Amino acid sequence: MKSAIKYSTVFFILLFWIADTAAQSGGYAGSFSRMGFSPRGMAMGNAMTAVHQEGSYAYYNPAMAAVPSDNIQLDFSTASMRFDRQLHMVTANFQLPPSAGLSLSLMNARVGNIDGRTSSGYHTDMLSTNEFQLIGNFAIRFSENVWAGIGIKYNMANYHSEIPNSQNVGIDAGFRIAILPNLAIAVAVKDLLSEYSTDSTELYGQTSGRSSSYPFPVRFITGASYEISNKWLISADFEQRFQKSEVFKTPVFWPSPPLTRTDQTTQSSYFRMGTRYLAHERVTLRGGFEYYDIGGENQLQPSGGFSIHLPYDRFSPAIDYAFVREPSQLSSMHVFAVRLHF
Repeated sequence: MKSAIKYSTVFFILLFWIADTAAQSGGYAGSFSRMGFSPRGMAMGNAMTAVHQEGSYAYYNPAMAAVPSDNIQLDFSTASMRFDRQLHMVTANFQLPPSAGLSLSLMNARVGNIDGRTSSGYHTDMLSTNEFQLIGNFAIRFSENVWAGIGIKYNMANYHSEIPNSQNVGIDAGFRIAILPNLAIAVAVKDLLSEYSTDSTELYGQTSGRSSSYPFPVRFITGASYEISNKWLISADFEQRFQKSEVFKTPVFWPSPPLTRTDQTTQSSYFRMGTRYLAHERVTLRGGFEYYDIGGENQLQPSGGFSIHLPYDRFSPAIDYAFVREPSQLSSMHVFAVRLHF
């Protein structure tokens, strides 16, 4: 136990020193759904596409819904965030004998205490926004080494009482192949067809309001995981992300149309690495980072955390924690979770 405490102390000193010097940015539709899932995944830099040793996290790869288990896995997660923001996650994984699995997940992001004002600056009301993503992932183990799965996700966003809710269905897909007993590779495609649609004519009128669509970035992810020993695991992911957006241009010379709109597609690259180390029978340490190339701007986002496995046979409970630097340099995020097995 003394050894575990020593390793934990060094681990977190390094983690918090690194986290104070780097950050990343972003900003497309559904950004909350790309922050990661649960402290275990976030602490490992979200490099989880090929990792099954942490349990079933089909959020990262639908094929992981097929992770063999004798129990029903339940995870309840929440994040402590600044600026009146909230992030909640829950997932349940069920086995479908003889060789399939089903994973159900729900994510919710909320921003409250928004000061609503008129164009003249007068206060009107305190506003809030809510976003939900419900995911159902189904996977099959075609053999001991080959798994594949597909996910259907329902996206819903509520931004204002006078703007209709945006509702949409997206698709994920992925597979995992174990090349060696301790080495696996995986591929996942995420957020196909996902988008938000808004219509502000009821709020702003026919002249100022308009209907708009905001596609989620389409993500192509490849990953690998390697077990160095029974205690030590490392993983890596590489992601190509394609973002569609509208660009509005105001003309410089008159006469000309008052406003022109063009659609453009940009591409971003992401590299992630994560590690997990079983420091003690009851303590697991995790660390990782995400390296971003967004519009030519390189950014680094470190993360880390731990799990405490409680000494109870009933439900095999565990408490998980992750420290994640926010997309901006303004604050950090603390993520907590409880895992149970039934």
